[in-house]
Amino acid sequence: MTDMMKRHAVSVPSLSARSSRRTRGIVLSAMLAIAATPSLAQLKAPNAPRATGIFVPQAQPSAAPGQPAADPSQSRRNGRSQLVDEVVAVVNNSVITRRELLDRSDEIEAQLRAAGRPMPPRDELLHEVLERLVMERVQTQAAQEAGIRVTDQEVDRAIESVAQQNRVSVAALRAQVERSGLTWDKYRDELRKQVQVIRLREREVDSKIQVYDGEIDNYLAAHAEQSGAAAGPVEYDVAQILVRVPEDATDAQKAQLRAKAEGLLKQAQGGADFAQLAQNNSDGAEAPKGGSLGYREIGRLPAIFANAVVDLQPGTVVPEVLESANGFHVLKLAGKRQGGGDAAPGRITQTQVRHILIRTGPNMPEAEASRQLATLRDRITHGGNFADIARRYSQDGSAAKGGDLGWVSPGELVPAFEQAMNRLRPGEVSEPVVSQFGVHLIQVQDRREIEVSPEKRRDFARAEVREQKLRAAYEDWVRQLREAAYVEYRINR
Repeated sequence: MTDMMKRHAVSVPSLSARSSRRTRGIVLSAMLAIAATPSLAQLKAPNAPRATGIFVPQAQPSAAPGQPAADPSQSRRNGRSQLVDEVVAVVNNSVITRRELLDRSDEIEAQLRAAGRPMPPRDELLHEVLERLVMERVQTQAAQEAGIRVTDQEVDRAIESVAQQNRVSVAALRAQVERSGLTWDKYRDELRKQVQVIRLREREVDSKIQVYDGEIDNYLAAHAEQSGAAAGPVEYDVAQILVRVPEDATDAQKAQLRAKAEGLLKQAQGGADFAQLAQNNSDGAEAPKGGSLGYREIGRLPAIFANAVVDLQPGTVVPEVLESANGFHVLKLAGKRQGGGDAAPGRITQTQVRHILIRTGPNMPEAEASRQLATLRDRITHGGNFADIARRYSQDGSAAKGGDLGWVSPGELVPAFEQAMNRLRPGEVSEPVVSQFGVHLIQVQDRREIEVSPEKRRDFARAEVREQKLRAAYEDWVRQLREAAYVEYRINR
């Protein structure tokens, strides 16, 4: 099989919304409406405190008879020019302004409206967008302080990747960005910041993840089939109230903060609503969610937390305040459950597949490549020989073999190609399919089920363990950045 099509051979910045199992990288800013459409779940935080006093309502002129009603977000923008651009949050040495917050919220509302998705209440949206802006600013500042630089050439490659992932040319991408009211220079600047953050995460998180043989053995044992069903490991939902201690705190200040944590512990032990205590008092990034870190396997929890909750019953508050480098923690084991059965498979389905590729670029727009492949598909469906046409027209290394990629297993090919392939029946030829490599015609020749060798099972387990550790390490890294940052809100949250 050509290396170009192997999934592990792909090295493309992960700049679009994450939707596959093996997600990589940070989501592209919701400012770029064509590059990523945030899901409603990203915009609504359960039980989040409601923001008030952020948006000053403007009188909306009524539409003239026979005229369409004005777009609410556009009306807000028109009225916004009359508002003072106030500071709504301070993040270390920079600020987030009311204009930034309202503009970003309007853009997300427009995306949801265009996608036909339900619209969250405006105050909840404003709260969540503000938190997103804070987290973006914290990570960008960390990347800049680390001295990470992104060249113009790297930005160009990232733009090409975004265009390919959104199935448009770079020229079309630019036109759509500018139609949205965002300048191209601003788009490039925002994208440069995203790449900076990705580089920092790769250096600080990804490169430090190691998987040991013992962890693989434990994974395979935990996911062994029991009574015909796969049993996953136990998962713990830990909630915390963090009382953060500044790095330069004096002994007296530390004692005062510990006393605050002890007082919160007594309230929690006395029956007070832990989630409400966390929302009102915690300095942790998960405070709006009642302090919940979400369900995790014990190995994905910070060691100090894991040791404290491993033997507790759900609903129990840890009986003492814990101290870490970030400050003082009050913990509660909110829940405990048996993990899902995501076992390493004993059998897999392999696909025998071939393809014809036309690469896209400045001299071959995607639309023209699709048109040419549609013509070739018509020839094939009317009796043309797929292999002969592949040898003549395909620009992939597999062309000499008639486009044959051989027998492929799940996860070996890039997602866009694999998803299209999986929808085909043996003998069927796809419509033109766009991937980061260009445009393809795909034909499935056959399918078969095979037993997975012990070596393959270990490879699968290694990948899963690494992914779990990577997710946990990334979440902890982002939380630490947030907790170490100075954030001052200038609005009533």
